Formats: sequence, structure tokens, C-alpha cells
Amino acid sequence: MTIGERIKALRKKNDLTQEKLADYLCVSYQAVSKWECGASCPDLSLIVPLAKLLHVTTDELLGMVSPEADERKREYDALYAKARQPEQLEIAQRAAREYPGELKYIDWQADCLYLLAYTNYTTQEKFYEDLEKALKLNMVVFENATDDKLKNSAIAGIVMILAAQQRHDEAKRYAELYPKSTDLDRATVMGWALTGEEKRIHSQEVLMSHLDGMMRILVNKINADNPNLKDMEYLDCAEKAIRLMIPSGEYNRYYDDLKDIAIYKAQIYAYSDPEKAIEELKKAREYAVTFDDLFMRAPTVIPFNSPFFNALSYDSANLLVYGPLEENRRLDNFKWWLSGRCFDVIRERSDFQQLANS
Repeated sequence: MTIGERIKALRKKNDLTQEKLADYLCVSYQAVSKWECGASCPDLSLIVPLAKLLHVTTDELLGMVSPEADERKREYDALYAKARQPEQLEIAQRAAREYPGELKYIDWQADCLYLLAYTNYTTQEKFYEDLEKALKLNMVVFENATDDKLKNSAIAGIVMILAAQQRHDEAKRYAELYPKSTDLDRATVMGWALTGEEKRIHSQEVLMSHLDGMMRILVNKINADNPNLKDMEYLDCAEKAIRLMIPSGEYNRYYDDLKDIAIYKAQIYAYSDPEKAIEELKKAREYAVTFDDLFMRAPTVIPFNSPFFNALSYDSANLLVYGPLEENRRLDNFKWWLSGRCFDVIRERSDFQQLANS
């Protein structure tokens, strides 16, 4: 097999057109066509990037060895899984440079940039600018992915970014492209297969997943920029769900959710009932401090004290944090919320200032 024939076979295996391959290499598609028909050969300077694009070694591209598993990619997978931001973005960018055109690494970058848009928020203009970078990468994956998992990941990213940019009509159009769930999901089928303690743990994990899903739906109904009294019923429902599912009052990781709920309630009450707003902020602060005491001092695993989740524990290693734990305290997040304009109407109160400065 000639090098042109190998290029053609590998191009098709990677679902690339001649035009797409040419774009990635910054050459004309006519040049690619000439390589494949044997009229010419790639320039020596293109061999390494060509091999990377086609996911083979240069030896494999030149026909010198048989294809072998790419250990380097497995190394990147392991590094990315263990890393936290901003190191994850650096790993994703490094992998993308080493394997240009590899959509998985482009998808990694999009995810990282989306999260960093929030953590690096300084102005609305900067926020939208960072989101736009993530959106472009998601679009590349969406338009070129043949793998359903990658394509669905890109769609989800596009929808979240468009919604954050207040482009809701566009977000809805992409959301409609996301596949509908089937009548039976994997968790349900797995539940049939398990017995004993495995079944008990699995059932509790599924129940907790449903609780988390319900929480997301209820809290996402709140307009964080302009919460109002009609939103209170959603917050009450979310709070009651946590208290019912964890009757012991030892809320484990849900202290974080209760903190957010209390802050949203305080935002609503700030204009209608300042006393209740302060009461909710005091609760939010208590939840934040308790959460920090449990999880933000050192990596730890804490079991749930609940009849519904008594087979489960929460590992603080699963927290979404950026950098050292102490730089991600919920108390700092609580104080950040207090700086928002929604609390301007009660900012001069001595009890509010005490909370803000404590």
C-alpha cells in the first residue's frame, strides 16, 4: 500500500473529507487529492501533523510498523480525570496541540472554558467573551462529531452557553436536537440485575440522583437576576425535599444547596420583608460555615445519616473546586452573594453589615 492509499484509508476511517483534512493542514484539497491518487507525496514537514490528524504514528503512516495502541492518549485521559481547573484546561490544550483535530480534546477545552467563564467573571462583557470562546469549540465538535456521546456533549454545552447569553430561542432549537430518553434507562435495568447490598446501594444512588434532578429543576426556575415572591414556592419545595429525605438534620453535602436556597429567599425578602431577609441570610451563613467545616479543611468522606441514603457517603474529592480547598470556601461564596445589588436596599442595616463583615 502506498502512502497515498494509507492517507485515503485513514482519512475515511477518521470520517474526514479531503476538504476537512486540507483545512486542518492549511493546504488545498487538490493537494490531498494528488497524494491519494499517487500524483505527489506530502511534504516532509507535513508528515508529523498528518500522522497526528489521522491518529497514527509517523511509522504507521509511512507503512513501517503495524498500528499499536496509543499510550499517550491514555495518559492524557488519566491526567485530565485527576486534574482540577485551571490545570484541566492546560491538559486539554496540550492534548489538542499534540492531536490536532481530535474532537474529544476540543470538547474538553469547551467544557473548561465554560466553567472558567464563571470563575473568572469580572464584567458582563468579559463573561460573554469567554462564553463565546467555549461556544465556538462546542460548535466545532457538534458539526464534525460522528460519535453520539461527543455530539450530545456538544449540544448540551451549546444549550447552556446560549441560555447564559440570554439567547433562549437558539438554545431551544439546539435542545430539541438532544436525544429523548428511552422508556428504560441503564440505571433501571441495572437495578434488576443486582441483589443484596449492591442492590441497596444502587437503589439509594438512583434515589439521590432523582433528588438532585428535582432540585436542579426547582432552583433553575428562579431568575437569579430578578427573583420575586412567586418563586418562593419553588424554593420552599426544594428545601422541604431535602429536609424530608434527610430527617436527621445532618445534611452532608446538601448544606451547600440549602445555603443557595436561603440566599435566593433572602433576595426575594429584601424588598418585601427585610427582617425575613436577614433571617434567611443568617441561615445561609450557618449552612456555609457547616459545609466548610465538613469538607473544606481537608479531603474527607462523610456518610449520610438518613434512612434513605444510609448506604452512601460523600467524598469531598468529588467537589467541583478550583485550586486548593481553602480557596473555595462556601463562606467566601456567601459573602460574594452579599455584594450583589439585590441587597442594596438592606445594605445599611447593622445586622446585614455584621453578616457581611463577619
